[in-house]
Amino acid sequence: MINNWVKPLTSLKLTVFCLGCAMILVFLGTLDQVNIGVYEAENRYFKSFFLYFTLPGTTLRLPWFPSGYLVGGLLLVNLIAAHLARFKFTWKKAGIMVLHSGVILLLLGQLFTSLFQVESQMRLDQGETKNYSLSYYHDELALIDTSPSDSDQVISIPDSQLYKGHKIVLPVDSLEVGIDEYFINSALLRPDQLPSSNNPHLQIGPMAVSVQTERTYKENERNMPTAAVSVWQSGIHVGSWNLAAGFPRPARFRVGEKSFQIVLRPKRFYKPFAIQLVQFSHDRYAGTDIPKNFSSRVRLVDSSRHEDRETLIYMNHPLRYQGLTFYQSGFENNDKTTILQVVQNPSWLIPYVSRAEMHSGLELRSALPSQLVCRSR
Repeated sequence: MINNWVKPLTSLKLTVFCLGCAMILVFLGTLDQVNIGVYEAENRYFKSFFLYFTLPGTTLRLPWFPSGYLVGGLLLVNLIAAHLARFKFTWKKAGIMVLHSGVILLLLGQLFTSLFQVESQMRLDQGETKNYSLSYYHDELALIDTSPSDSDQVISIPDSQLYKGHKIVLPVDSLEVGIDEYFINSALLRPDQLPSSNNPHLQIGPMAVSVQTERTYKENERNMPTAAVSVWQSGIHVGSWNLAAGFPRPARFRVGEKSFQIVLRPKRFYKPFAIQLVQFSHDRYAGTDIPKNFSSRVRLVDSSRHEDRETLIYMNHPLRYQGLTFYQSGFENNDKTTILQVVQNPSWLIPYVSRAEMHSGLELRSALPSQLVCRSR
């Protein structure tokens, strides 16, 4: 009975099927990224189990094709099952064993990267210091307790929980936040600029109106959400506000003796250290406006580790510290602001190890037969 279950998983037909599906996914994802951008294409085609089709006029989604997680998982199981069922370890087959173990490690590394890698950006003006980076794709509704004199207590509600009609119970002072309205993307306009169409809109302060717009997938544009929220304490209404990520000014209120702020903003990733921009350099070739090099001289301050030093970040020379990698990504504001890409990837070494292992397997595979022949002679 066990063999009947295991045998289909070791089939070469399953290997060919998975590789064929992977080729189709790469082809479809490459075409669709023109419309939905690289980030959304990765999520739809490679970081999910199925591609879905939504029936017109409904919210019902039907799976129609296996996606990256399912295809990669089947290929990984197929490779491991084939080794356990068919291969016996001998020195003659050591090369192929090492080669295939490198492929397995590469698949596992990609899975770990997909699950645990976090990317964000840190924008720094000349002389500015920050201890957090911002997500480019995700937002948060932050409730901030400003009562403590030494630090603020921040409760972050991810954008996945921000939708109309949802109520979130907070783990502080019996508070509850209700989402009365939510726009995934919006544009801030003056009241006299409101379009004649009946687009949903919310008043943001006395001089601005947030109008709902289509979600954008362009790489150089960011969705700017707007939310109408209400705060309750033990069933008693505390207040209601309209908040916009494009106008990240927090609303303030009090509950008893405590002071709070609530704000809709890009998701923040706080660090146990601070980065200060000392100087940004935009070098050009002599006599031209052609860029030659971008670099940021930054100061790293970590009081818990007694770190206070300066370092230079430039192309192919990132700063690595406490599991984070800071890359020089861009600049703006007439060379007065640097943009650092911040990547947290616990499995960043796995692809290098797997490629070295596959290379060793190929070398061993080509070397062993000649050695065996020499010994037989």
